[in-house]
Amino acid sequence: MKLKQLTSAVILATTGMSATAATYTLTPTPAQDLSFANYAQSIDNSGTLVINTSVEYNPPIDLSLFDFENELFTAQFEDPDAVEQGVFSNVDYNILYSYVLQVRQSSILGQKLETLRSYQTDMVGLDLIPGFDVYSEDFDDYSRSSLSLIRDSLNGDFFVGTGNGAFFELDYTNEDGTDYTFIINALPKQAIVQVNGEAKFLPASTTEPLGGFGEAFAINNQLQVAGYSSTVFSDDYITAAENCDDDEERGDIPVEVCQYNLISNETTLNSVAQTRATIWELDTQGDVVNTQTYGMVFTPEEDDSSRFVYYSKANDINDQGIAVGESSTGEAVVYTIPGGNAGRYQGVVATAFMDGEVVELLPRDENLQSSANAINNDGWVVGNVRRENNGVAREQMFAYNIESGESIYPDGFFATSAVNPRAINNNGIIVGEGEYDASVQTDRQLRAFMYDINVGEFIDLNTLLPCDQQEQYTLVTANDINDDNEIIANAMYLSPQVYVNGEEVLDNAGNTNDVTRVIAVKLTPTGAQNVEDCDASNEDNYERKGASLPLSGLLTLGVFALFRRCVRRAK
Repeated sequence: MKLKQLTSAVILATTGMSATAATYTLTPTPAQDLSFANYAQSIDNSGTLVINTSVEYNPPIDLSLFDFENELFTAQFEDPDAVEQGVFSNVDYNILYSYVLQVRQSSILGQKLETLRSYQTDMVGLDLIPGFDVYSEDFDDYSRSSLSLIRDSLNGDFFVGTGNGAFFELDYTNEDGTDYTFIINALPKQAIVQVNGEAKFLPASTTEPLGGFGEAFAINNQLQVAGYSSTVFSDDYITAAENCDDDEERGDIPVEVCQYNLISNETTLNSVAQTRATIWELDTQGDVVNTQTYGMVFTPEEDDSSRFVYYSKANDINDQGIAVGESSTGEAVVYTIPGGNAGRYQGVVATAFMDGEVVELLPRDENLQSSANAINNDGWVVGNVRRENNGVAREQMFAYNIESGESIYPDGFFATSAVNPRAINNNGIIVGEGEYDASVQTDRQLRAFMYDINVGEFIDLNTLLPCDQQEQYTLVTANDINDDNEIIANAMYLSPQVYVNGEEVLDNAGNTNDVTRVIAVKLTPTGAQNVEDCDASNEDNYERKGASLPLSGLLTLGVFALFRRCVRRAK
């Protein structure tokens, strides 16, 4: 990553009340002081919010891993001697951090520094959810090497998501007498739970070889966790793992490095393992007392060359133990995406996992693809269907009731608007985001929405804010809603450009440059019975505060990699 790219990343980087009768007030979460960009994840019925930070200010740098005798390396800095002593100018700090990110992606000899971290907050305090990260005496802080991506919480006590083992240094002298210090870990991504400050792995259905892998997405009041895990590995992968224990087959590297090379490539893992929807049942200490693995809506043949491409996963689970998500169909579909050419895609359908059965929810002949994102305790499932409209396949929202079989397909902000519902509460209120600008065909702007199944109204959440907040912020996504109708969302607003240490960037005249910032916010119902009438037009307001990001802009920021229960896992 070049300096310009790094800088850009840092910079960018009443229950039962009708939705139309509730106005909201917006409050930024405390995470905005930690990083320039931070993203909404979930909010539970205790009011606990989970947020994820991206590229936190003042990242720790391990200078012992850099070669300051390399002139090509030191020539990048304004003052290389000061850098070697740990004294950084704003520009040099950015360059150094950029270098760390490059090495992190490409080498097992450099510092591993995760760019994402998860926190819980009650809007007063802010507490790190470290997962399996370890404390570093050199940094006087956590090493930030271990992934801990939390996606859901229960009563502010249980937190579930994805994590891996912390990285460690392994010294090795090869046959030529050259010394190396490898920085590796020993376990791929795993479903995790953190309770009472202690993190625990939720074991995959198949843990051999090398530990298996999985992810967790949601937890219900019965302490059931929904996600997916590995079940069967390919013969080639098993052989490769066995070869790591063979001195001749392994080559001149440590056993641990050979194993790390197998588990660290997520793309490789997804192509060598069958993954299936998994439900873990926990006790009050967070220990697993039962694991149930579900199949798919079809059973592939043993000689099917795509059997390691097919998958199922559970994105959410209600208090009755009904999980919802998606499953491969074994078929292929062909369609054209907005702004693109026709492509051939894997068939995927919205699925329920209940009572040991895998149930397809929607008529397959009506949709190209579908996926279920969330379910409430009344059996209402919300998700996406991909349907063709004017020759282009767009995402549309659906709501389906498992008990009655009723299904609805609400329009978004306009007839061909792509809509992504992220959550539904037990009051029947859905939140998410939809394309807002009908005047363009691709990269349409996004706005956060609310849809009340009981009323049937699709509402721009921005219009429910006080006028002064509408002037300042644009709500682009709504990620979750609890049963008090409190919402956690992402908002954009203009803020001065900053360096990686959080200090403002000044031009030669000492002026700042305002850029668009994305932060997690809480929306709280005010109890007002009428929506405030703002004199200024919405278009003028949004233009002054930077306008809404198109979908591609949010992808650039990495928002959708973090959002809860919505990203279809490509295998």
